[in-house]
Amino acid sequence: MNIINVEHLYKIYGEKIIFDDASFGIQKGDKIGIVGINGTGKSTLLKMIAGEETPDKGQIIKQNGLKLAYVPQNPVFSEDSTIRSYALKKGEENWKVESNLTELNITRFDQKIEHLSGGQKKRVVLAKILSDDFDVLLLDEPTNHLDEAMIRWLEEYLRSYKGTVIMVTHDRYFLDRVTNRILEISHGKMYGYDSDYSGFLELKAQ
Repeated sequence: MNIINVEHLYKIYGEKIIFDDASFGIQKGDKIGIVGINGTGKSTLLKMIAGEETPDKGQIIKQNGLKLAYVPQNPVFSEDSTIRSYALKKGEENWKVESNLTELNITRFDQKIEHLSGGQKKRVVLAKILSDDFDVLLLDEPTNHLDEAMIRWLEEYLRSYKGTVIMVTHDRYFLDRVTNRILEISHGKMYGYDSDYSGFLELKAQ
C-alpha cells in the first residue's frame, strides 16, 4: 500500500513544462533515488512532497499522520544562529542531537553557523533532523560538501533506517549502496525501476 501518491502532476516554470501529467507511488520502506538530467525537476519534486512548493495541477496525497523530514540542498539559517540555538532545544533531551553532532565532528556548540563551512552546515542540519522521529526522509544532494568518513556515516544510517527515504544525488556510488528503487524524471514524466542505480542503467540499456 502506498504511503504517498503523486497523481497527475503538472508544473510549469515560465515557458518550461517541468511535469506533464506525471504520477508515481511511494511505499513504506522504499529507498528511492531520483535521477534525471539537470533541470528536469528533481529538487522541485522533493519540495512539493515536503509541502514547500505546490503543483500547478494534480495532487500529492499522503497517508494520514505521516511525518516528513526534509534536508534541502542549501539550508537557510536565521541570522546570528549558533549550533546550540539551531540544533538543541531548551529544556528537552538533546542527547541524540549531541551524539550525532559529535559523530559528525561538530563539538563546539556555541559557534555561529555563519562561520561554518558548507560541509559543517550540512552536518549540523543532518545531526538535528536525523535525531527526530519521522516516517519519510527527503534528502537533496545529502553528500555535497561531506568528506568520505561523513558519507559512510550517513550511508550506514540510511541503510539501517526502517522508514522511507527519497533522495536526489549525483553520487552514483551512494545511490547504489542505499537505494532499492530508482525514479527517473524524463520529459515531464516519471518512470519507476525496482533496482539500485547500476540495475537501473542495465534496464535502461536493454
